[in-house]
Amino acid sequence: MFKRKSKTICFIPARKGSKRVKDKNLRKINNKTLIEITINQAKKTRLFSDILLSSDSSKILKIGKKLKITSIMRSKKNSRDNSTTDLALKETISKLNKNYDNIVILQVTSPLRKVNTIKKFVKYCIKNKLNNCLTVSKQNDNISYFEKRYFSPLNKVRKLSQNRKPFLYENGLIYFISRKAFANNFRIYPKKNWNYYLTNKYESLDINDFEDLNICKILMKKNVSKI
Repeated sequence: MFKRKSKTICFIPARKGSKRVKDKNLRKINNKTLIEITINQAKKTRLFSDILLSSDSSKILKIGKKLKITSIMRSKKNSRDNSTTDLALKETISKLNKNYDNIVILQVTSPLRKVNTIKKFVKYCIKNKLNNCLTVSKQNDNISYFEKRYFSPLNKVRKLSQNRKPFLYENGLIYFISRKAFANNFRIYPKKNWNYYLTNKYESLDINDFEDLNICKILMKKNVSKI
C-alpha cells in the first residue's frame, strides 16, 4: 500500500459509465489511461497517507491494484448517471478504518493537472485551516445565459475586456474537504461561502467530449515533461 506521513487522503472517483465518450476513464493519452495519469499525479505529490480509488469497473480497479493503491468496488446504486461524488465518497469512507483529517478529490477527467498545483492547493487549504475549497478558473469574456435566439450578456454595459468584471467558474480540477465538515452532512459542497483557489484555465481543462480529449492529447504531447 502507498503510504506517506500525512493526515490527508486522496479520493479518486471513476465509475465506468459515460454517455458522450464511451469508456472515458480508460481512454489513453501518451499510452497511459486517464486513471493511471491521475493516480500517478497523486503519488508524485508524496502528500497522501492513502489514495482511494472508487469504481464499479473491475478493469479500472485492476489498474489501481497494479499501482498499489486502495481500490474499492462501488455499489450499483452509487454508480448511476445521477449518482453523486458525495455518495461515492460516503460509501468508500464507510468501508475504511482510516485515521485522517482531510480529503482531497481528484477527478480523472483532468489529465493536464500539474503535480505542483496539487501541492500548492493542499498547502493553501491546510495553512488557512479551511473546511471546504475548490479550484476555479477566471472567465473574462462577455457571457450570456444559453438562449435559443438571442445573446443577452450578463454584463449589461458593454466594456473592453480589461475593464469587465470577471466571472469565476468551477473547473473540477481539485476539491478539498475536512473530515469534520464531510461528517456533518456528507456533502462536498457547503451551503454557502465556498472557499476557492484560482488555477489556470488550460491546465484545468475537463474532458467532457471527444474534442476535449483530442485537445488534451495535443497539449500533453507538447508539455509531457511538465505534467
